Amino acid sequence: MKTKLYSKDINVDSTHISLKSDLDYNIIPFIEKQRQIITDEIRINPDFIKYKPIPLIHKEKILEHMTYAGKISDTGPMSSVAGSVSEVCLEEFIKRGSKFSIIENGGDIALKTERKVILGIYAGESVFSYEIGLKIKPKPKGYGICTSSCAGPSKSFGLTDATIVFSNQSSVADSLATCIGNYGNGDSDEEIINNSLEKAEEYSEYFEGVLVIKGDTLGKTGHIPKLVKTRNKH
Repeated sequence: MKTKLYSKDINVDSTHISLKSDLDYNIIPFIEKQRQIITDEIRINPDFIKYKPIPLIHKEKILEHMTYAGKISDTGPMSSVAGSVSEVCLEEFIKRGSKFSIIENGGDIALKTERKVILGIYAGESVFSYEIGLKIKPKPKGYGICTSSCAGPSKSFGLTDATIVFSNQSSVADSLATCIGNYGNGDSDEEIINNSLEKAEEYSEYFEGVLVIKGDTLGKTGHIPKLVKTRNKH
């Protein structure tokens, strides 16, 4: 018998989350609290929004995730904000007994699953957008899949259609996607991808794999999930 899954789209100010879980749990108050924690920290600590790492902050889990991830990637805490929100939301579902939860926050995913799932890939104007997906093996301990792109509202100094990082922590995956994507520059699609992957090698101890997409070209380093054909519209 298949476990019943609940799907929700949640909008809290600038936070837009799509989730699927075996728990019918109202996560909105928790998200509002995390946003307030971040807002309060920015008010008392202006360095929190700068593009450079700051000392670790342990007083709240989300601040700890953000400062740790920003330190690893040398990009500062805000580079991991979306992935960190996904991560603490996943932790909240796990604490409440969830065995299957997928939380996507603006393309940054934290998940726990005891069965295989297929997730679509959005890569801007690339021919691969919605045409290929990722076949994710069971991840009973949690997993992060985060994307940086030249398209969309997130800040990127690179030109990749998608820089996707796979890691045990979505906070770390998010900050590394930002960092690696920033180096995706060059005169050709191949050069853009190669420059990103060359930068990725500096952080290989913190991720399982990296997939970079530009136009009709893709490249990878490390271990990434199996790519499969899809025909998703969204």
